[in-house]
Amino acid sequence: MTLFQNKLEAINNELKIDKVGVTIQNRRQSLYLRAMLPDKYDPDWTKLKQQRIPTRLTAEDTNLIKAKKLALKLSSQKISRLFIWNEWLADEEKLAAQKKSLKISDIYKAFEEDFWSGEVEMTPKKKRNWKSIAQYLAPRNKLTKPDSIKLEHHKLLTADYIISTVKKFKTEKTRFDMMKYCLRLATFAEIPDLKEVKKFSEKLKYEPLTREAKDPELMYNTVKELRSHPRFGWAIAAIFTYGCRVSEVWTLKPVEGHVAECSNNNKEDAKMKLKYCYALPKSYVEEFDLMNVRRNLEMIGVDNYDAEKAAAEGYAMAKWLRDYFKDKKEKFQLYDLRHYWGIKSTKSDLSTANAAESMGHSVKIHQDTYLSTFALKDAREVAAKKL
Repeated sequence: MTLFQNKLEAINNELKIDKVGVTIQNRRQSLYLRAMLPDKYDPDWTKLKQQRIPTRLTAEDTNLIKAKKLALKLSSQKISRLFIWNEWLADEEKLAAQKKSLKISDIYKAFEEDFWSGEVEMTPKKKRNWKSIAQYLAPRNKLTKPDSIKLEHHKLLTADYIISTVKKFKTEKTRFDMMKYCLRLATFAEIPDLKEVKKFSEKLKYEPLTREAKDPELMYNTVKELRSHPRFGWAIAAIFTYGCRVSEVWTLKPVEGHVAECSNNNKEDAKMKLKYCYALPKSYVEEFDLMNVRRNLEMIGVDNYDAEKAAAEGYAMAKWLRDYFKDKKEKFQLYDLRHYWGIKSTKSDLSTANAAESMGHSVKIHQDTYLSTFALKDAREVAAKKL
């Protein structure tokens, strides 16, 4: 981190401690103020959103104190509700806002530049986030499936066009996802009919289906049978034992004490970090010989993680398991192994907090997902074990 970045961070910490409600950002070597403010074109103090204001100051040490004074001024105007956009925008910026291109190709290019602005490096997590956006909004290319629905980049981004495109998606999930990213793009572009997009977005609801637990005996016997596979045998046993995500198993490193260290690929985290997974039950570590790691892809440590390689190996393992079940009546997916670990954790001596940490998500998600599966037979099992 440079000296300038340290000074900027120190000033922002001071603003945070003083509860100013404004931060200073360095974007393309210029200083901006960021705060919750009303919309430029439809100001409503009951509906605030994150907005940037140009200070017209270059990113230099000598300008940081000036930027701090502007942040305090903005905070004062917010509190008194005397803030007016026109007083903060230069004449040329007001004119540019009026003449801003609504062509999707222009908006998308600026949107991508804004997404990566201020990033010191393109981290694996940031790359994955952008890939999720691009699969819906990016222009067509030679890798795009002919029948996939994409925004036509030569057209204008309007509410009618967004809504008509979203309606083409067949499932509730894909309509919801497309709408989420289109709304983000439209908000960034501040299109004139943004209200209509928001109204339509509020109508779209998506509730993930509750995943039922698969037969534990089927999973155990399958893992036991497939453990000797040279490429995927160890990985499938590790997911079953430690409850890690498929994308994480390539980073998982068993250590003494029936614990394993691996990356935490939680989409909610800004940066990838390590977590510790517990073996349930611990006897599986010896039974499946998990200290003897054998896999084609290995990425120990978050700095060595490659999302694309991990995804490719995960897809290959999923296909391998589907091929194994091809002629069988009872079957399960890779995720079911992790899901079963979550269910087992509710009947173990692990606290909810430790189990959630092991799986790499919040306590609330753990409670909502796994404690909701608790049934009378589970309660009897816990009672017999602990009472």
